Amino acid sequence: MRKAFILALLALGAVLTACSRPPDFTISLSRDSLTVQQGYSGTTRLTITPQNGFAGTVNLELVGAPSGVTLSPSSVSVTGSGPVSENLTIDVDSTVNAGDYNLQIKATSGNLNKTAPLSLKVTGPTGTETLSGMVVSENAGGPVAGSQVRLMRGGTLVATTTTDAQGAFTFANIPADTYRLEVQKPGMAGSFVEGVRVPEMGFVRIIQKPAFDASASTTPPTLVITQDGSQPLEGGTFTNTIPFRVQVDATKDFVRPMRYIYVALGRTPGSAFLSNTATSSRRIFIEMEDTDNQTLSGTAVAGLGSASGEQVFLEVVAYDFNNNRSHYIVPITFVNTSATQNNTVSAPTGVAATAITLTEAVGFFRAGTPLNLSVPLGKGQVGEMPLDLSGVPEGSNLYVEVRWCYTATAVPFAFDIERSEDGQNWTRVGTVGGNRSASCPANPFNRPFFYRDASPDLTPGQTYYYRVVARGANRAESVSSSTTPLPPFFAPLLSPADEAKNVSKTPDFTIGHPQLDIGADGAAYNLVLWDTLTGDGVAWQTLAGYNLLVEFGTGDDGNGVPQGEALVYGFPGGTLTVYTDTAGLTDPSRPATVPVDLTQGTFTLPYNFDGYAQLPQLQSLRTYAWQLYVSYAYKYNPAEGYRVSAYSVQTWPSSTSFIRITRPGTQVFDFTTGE
Repeated sequence: MRKAFILALLALGAVLTACSRPPDFTISLSRDSLTVQQGYSGTTRLTITPQNGFAGTVNLELVGAPSGVTLSPSSVSVTGSGPVSENLTIDVDSTVNAGDYNLQIKATSGNLNKTAPLSLKVTGPTGTETLSGMVVSENAGGPVAGSQVRLMRGGTLVATTTTDAQGAFTFANIPADTYRLEVQKPGMAGSFVEGVRVPEMGFVRIIQKPAFDASASTTPPTLVITQDGSQPLEGGTFTNTIPFRVQVDATKDFVRPMRYIYVALGRTPGSAFLSNTATSSRRIFIEMEDTDNQTLSGTAVAGLGSASGEQVFLEVVAYDFNNNRSHYIVPITFVNTSATQNNTVSAPTGVAATAITLTEAVGFFRAGTPLNLSVPLGKGQVGEMPLDLSGVPEGSNLYVEVRWCYTATAVPFAFDIERSEDGQNWTRVGTVGGNRSASCPANPFNRPFFYRDASPDLTPGQTYYYRVVARGANRAESVSSSTTPLPPFFAPLLSPADEAKNVSKTPDFTIGHPQLDIGADGAAYNLVLWDTLTGDGVAWQTLAGYNLLVEFGTGDDGNGVPQGEALVYGFPGGTLTVYTDTAGLTDPSRPATVPVDLTQGTFTLPYNFDGYAQLPQLQSLRTYAWQLYVSYAYKYNPAEGYRVSAYSVQTWPSSTSFIRITRPGTQVFDFTTGE
């Protein structure tokens, strides 16, 4: 009896305790993560479990959602004692930026408040197109790895990726549309390209310079591009002349003052060296936020458009003070009534493609630029190569210069420059206006018409074929010309070592010669030695300023010197002089005035071997400095009469001085002579 009484009391206590608990509920989701495409919706199932007799309306809210993401239904009614389940729909508007969002489903009823986490991944629309590109530091510069690339459509983020080690990026499975590409990276200026049309523009090059001030804004300037400040330019039709006005939107973020605003038709404008040719041009505006009313005409539109009207793109590029870059691609219809479109044209002649690779030391910020560089043009031929890179920014590394002639009477409307990797399948890489010349110079660099291909996909070691197509009433294709770009060239100073002491007063200067390592057929050098006590007093400049040519053998398909042999020569005063000929090709006595070491890949210049030193020997206990005043490698093209079709330039003469302060990218070694 006593035991039964105790059990009854315990049961009564449990009932009384339960009756004292307030009504409550719990929530759970069948799926706590959703992936939803822009413009679509996703679903998850919500379960509400009532406790202690809970009944009533539970209001639902989506916490942390960006604008355009909504939840339905907004409430659920709980009437029974069992769990209640309801499908929840998450609608994602087409304007919601792609990305990952950490959200919460919040359920409330009176004083009761419950939450459940929900991860939402918003993706861009899908399609069958691919947009690829490359982010480079300059117009012909090196890749920018690790830069975030954002794909925008109509102000909405569609997708995000990061550039790889080669600066490349790809957005796959996107729909055909017009996009904006934005790139950002710590320490780099911001950059964007607006108006990228897919699939027509399947590959895009984006220039992203280092920020001038990493702590300043990296937002590129916003431009307003019109005909005259009010009438829209995009989509308009223009005949022979294109009116334009470019204004910087002062209400948006950018870093004053503006550096440049470039405007061009049918090409991406930039430095004059890479943008302008003998028959084409662009406009440039310096330190302006408003170009005022301007026009493109003459050489700025030559060779572009057609008599019936053709869609072309006006391109505008702007840099603010922090090097933030804006690039707009604006479609227009251009009617060109030039009568040369009716001419029956002939094929261009004398086409020569020459690859020029540069090292970082060559940028115009660091070294002055001569008008010409004396170079070998072919076997036994020396001439001048125009190398006026005053417009090429520091860091540039590779471009191909295509030169040609056109001496026929009928002037072409345009020259189209086409490139191929197999000599069979051709892609147009540029167009310039047509013209004619009276003659065709033997030196390819003196030929009157040219185009510089600075495409970022140019690769050292890959052979490229170029041809020029004259266009009028017909198309006339030139014979092709090939070039194989060389990698960057660096010939290290070896001995006397930097800061060496007790050096001989008639020292030997040993220099590394990596010609064979980079696939070249030879290299040119000019050494300068000066007395540091007298500043710029030159004690010795080899060959009185003429270049010394060093060729380690690459056989009949290269420089004609047998493998394992070497030829060292120059043209001081314009006269061929052989200093070393290990195979006896030009001098049976096999001179060895300049010793070579083919195993180590070096050559040695004995002091005053050429007789041009100021003194027969250096002064005792004196400090001297030496450097390469000129250094570049070159490669012959046997298929085109052994002309030189590729150069890799390490350094060239400064237009002002060879003193170290003007050439920080160049090795300069100091040494002190002994007693």
